[in-house]
Amino acid sequence: MRPTFVRVIARLESRVSDLGAIVGRTVRLYDADPLSDDFLASSTVDTDGTAAFLFDLALCRSVDSLFENRPDLYCVVAADDGRVIYRSTIHADADFLGIDPESGEQRRTIEVEFQEA
Repeated sequence: MRPTFVRVIARLESRVSDLGAIVGRTVRLYDADPLSDDFLASSTVDTDGTAAFLFDLALCRSVDSLFENRPDLYCVVAADDGRVIYRSTIHADADFLGIDPESGEQRRTIEVEFQEA
């Protein structure tokens, strides 16, 4: 099966934490599943609180989600000691295969604004 590469442009937001603490750190993107969450990709948090991820949509499929095409996305940033310093809320049912109403093209990139959980 040919890979279906998709892209997430993530904007990390917080009402509580100083986002300056996560700038330059590695942020990991996951798909939340009932049994075990799937790691999708990692990136670095830019100075404006954004990160870009590129991954094969097939990474969302696992034993507890064999035919998944609409992952439930969330982000995690850890400190050097492994302690989680930022975890986002879940963006449910990200649709990478829908049709863009303006262009009529299949959507392969989505922009998501994540709030801190």
